[in-house]
Amino acid sequence: MPSLRDLNAGMLVALVGIPQCLAYAMLSGLPPMYGLVTAAIPGLVAAALGRSAHVTVGPTNTTGLVILTSLAPWADRPELLLTAMATLSALAGLARLAIVAFKAERIFDFVPEAVMVGFATGAALIIGLMQLDEFLGVPFSGVQNVVDEFSRLISVSPSSIKPASVALGVLAVLSVTLGRRYLPKWPVPLFFLALSVAVVWLNLGGAAKLWIHLGDTTTISDGWPAMTSRLPTWAMVQALVIPGFAVAFIGSLELLVTLRNGQEQRFLMPELRSQGIANLVGSVTGSFPASTSLTRSVLLEVGGAQTRWAPFTAGAVMLPIIFLGADLIRAIPQPVIAGLLVATALSMLKPQAVRSMLRASPETRWLLTGTVAATLIMSFHEAILMGAGLGAMMFLRQASMPRLRCLAVSSEGWLEPGANTVDGQYVMQVSGSLYFGAARQLPDRLESMIPTDAKRLTIDLSHAHQVRVPAVQALERFVQMAQVRGIEVGICGHAESLVRLAVIIGADLPWVPARIRERYVAAPSIVMP
Repeated sequence: MPSLRDLNAGMLVALVGIPQCLAYAMLSGLPPMYGLVTAAIPGLVAAALGRSAHVTVGPTNTTGLVILTSLAPWADRPELLLTAMATLSALAGLARLAIVAFKAERIFDFVPEAVMVGFATGAALIIGLMQLDEFLGVPFSGVQNVVDEFSRLISVSPSSIKPASVALGVLAVLSVTLGRRYLPKWPVPLFFLALSVAVVWLNLGGAAKLWIHLGDTTTISDGWPAMTSRLPTWAMVQALVIPGFAVAFIGSLELLVTLRNGQEQRFLMPELRSQGIANLVGSVTGSFPASTSLTRSVLLEVGGAQTRWAPFTAGAVMLPIIFLGADLIRAIPQPVIAGLLVATALSMLKPQAVRSMLRASPETRWLLTGTVAATLIMSFHEAILMGAGLGAMMFLRQASMPRLRCLAVSSEGWLEPGANTVDGQYVMQVSGSLYFGAARQLPDRLESMIPTDAKRLTIDLSHAHQVRVPAVQALERFVQMAQVRGIEVGICGHAESLVRLAVIIGADLPWVPARIRERYVAAPSIVMP
């Protein structure tokens, strides 16, 4: 049975998620009540089949623009729009299940930690900044992105700011931050949200006119929205396959960010499976594609969630609201929601992780700052894909550039970097992968590092791996270049399989049995196969 903390966390997520779900449905180009359905049905299924107590599933802003673009061809044809919506949900679910079936979760390993931290940081900044207009009591309409929000904020006249809205928003922030610190076992944010709704509902002190409410900005009606009664055409399926995978990929990255924030990466595959099944069920119950919600998942932790009953409660609460809760939704003051989301954004920031990334290598700093900037300027899905693409490019660049070190061999056999030798003997150590692109560059890179006084050169492959046919051919070309310059070359640290491979392809390489540790040690001659 659910604990009191699970029920409190689920109720908090549900009530805070109501305006988000309505807004994200409209962001996706769909009527607002579909957002509540998407939080209810996929949310319940994913909670029942998942493993983490801090993951809740429903509409998200990160996938909203992808959904909007994908459904645009049918936007002016209502009879087909719902069919396209259901098809996209099913394809997004199948894409997640395919990742699980083929054990392709390694695809997310190519997204660097700096990108994930940068994405979470940028998302927190956007969530906080995008609430400031409601926080100040001057809600904007038609805001496109955070740049648009910021440009409008700096033009706001101080006289138009409503102190009552600011005060209510500040109290909402404090209900989260102070409540979590001093009364962690009490659902202080939930109490404050319920109290504010009650004050508006009863119109105490004229509160109904004191703040802007959700009913003032959104059309809300009771009842289950319409569902599709048509099957998709093959052309529609073909058109939505790639968008379905894009929604699944971006949603899976949101899941990964959430699990990493809670140190629960071990639940990745079970959660992917549960969300895949949830989207399949949602496709036949009137839902658009659902993913992990960063903000509402953080609220589960803020509310003290302990088991999967918490996200299950969040989904279950949506069901009666869909049928009977229109009046309650209309009475929620916008400054309260804005304050709770600002507190959520603050809890998403990880200063220690950001500092660690900034102190790391230049590449890591560029990935972090670039991802944060892209998240603020571009749409979420473009930013995370750009960060993932940059990370993959950096990985490929590093993988194609094995490390080379040129060491002088002293008269006693010791290896000395940056020194010259009396007899012109040097060791060239090769570390890293030597396949394809890395092998093709190897001869030129090695030749450029040969000292001018070199007479004997030993290539040490002890730390090289994945040495394939291109690497053998590259080594043969380098040996020929060195011989033209009158340099004697030997290759050591090789595996016997590499010697056999060279024999098979007819490559004539000068193998030597030397051992390279901290000094060069000659060994007896080896017998070639």
